[in-house]
Amino acid sequence: MTKRQVINFLLPPVLFLLMLLDGHVSSIFRSWTGSSLMMFSNLLLLLIMFATFQVNKTYLVILTLVIGVLADSYYYNIIGVYALLLPLLVLVIYGTFEHVIPTTFTIILSFIVFLTLFEVGNAAMQMIFQLTQVNMLSFLTKVLGPTLSVNIIFVCCFVWPLKKVFNIKK
Repeated sequence: MTKRQVINFLLPPVLFLLMLLDGHVSSIFRSWTGSSLMMFSNLLLLLIMFATFQVNKTYLVILTLVIGVLADSYYYNIIGVYALLLPLLVLVIYGTFEHVIPTTFTIILSFIVFLTLFEVGNAAMQMIFQLTQVNMLSFLTKVLGPTLSVNIIFVCCFVWPLKKVFNIKK
């Protein structure tokens, strides 16, 4: 079995487990801050970004659609938020790395941009579905800032091991 085949085989269960882990890590962060700050773990998004370097685009879009439906049913009981955002973000990631050379620095910066797009899209979708009401200042200071902070730490810790796993040379 080639490395690409192994990644294609292991990616669905690993993404599913990361979807669940993200929820639990986010709950732990919420309990530490007393619900005053909302720090959301996005290890799922981090792995999806790295998977774009080794996995076929169609396969990953379909896989993220399935993971999105599972995440929506697990977290929101409404299909649409993750089911729409994850596949769209995969397309944006593929489009970005067609034009950007994946060095460690550009991977970290790209992840910050993708995470920002994801969180803003998530908040917008939740407002569209009337799952929440958010004012912009509160969202920026209590959700986006803390989420970016914790996920920048995650990406800095995991960028080198994931580059080795997904065979990114630069």
